[in-house]
Amino acid sequence: MKNILLLILFIACFSCKDKYLTPEIVQPLVGKWRVVAVEPVGKNEWQYVTQDGQYQFEIRYDGVVLSANGLPACCAPNKLNINGKTFKIEPQSRLPENPQCSLVNCVYCETWYMDLQDDVLTIRYCNGGVGRARYTKI
Repeated sequence: MKNILLLILFIACFSCKDKYLTPEIVQPLVGKWRVVAVEPVGKNEWQYVTQDGQYQFEIRYDGVVLSANGLPACCAPNKLNINGKTFKIEPQSRLPENPQCSLVNCVYCETWYMDLQDDVLTIRYCNGGVGRARYTKI
């Protein structure tokens, strides 16, 4: 009987996939995003981005922001404020180091303020201090 209980417990522990479950608030953000427009500080006008190779990033299942090459994004936030709800990013699996980050001088923003409407994501960085950017899901 003990062996059966231990076997059930063992199977239950190893069949758990909690680290792969995406929190409901983050679910619509998971995937790759490409910038389509920017609004510089002090301007009330969107400037559309049309060149090839536009900035892209990815949001992982646990909210971690990755660069286009799949490594952790440089200057990434600790929190995402998604349509008024704050989500603290807590990596659920190991993150490799991004060697490019040693070359970047960050204006660090602890929280990215996100407005998600369908597949259009508008991000206000540093509570508006460095402008906004509009992305579409790819």
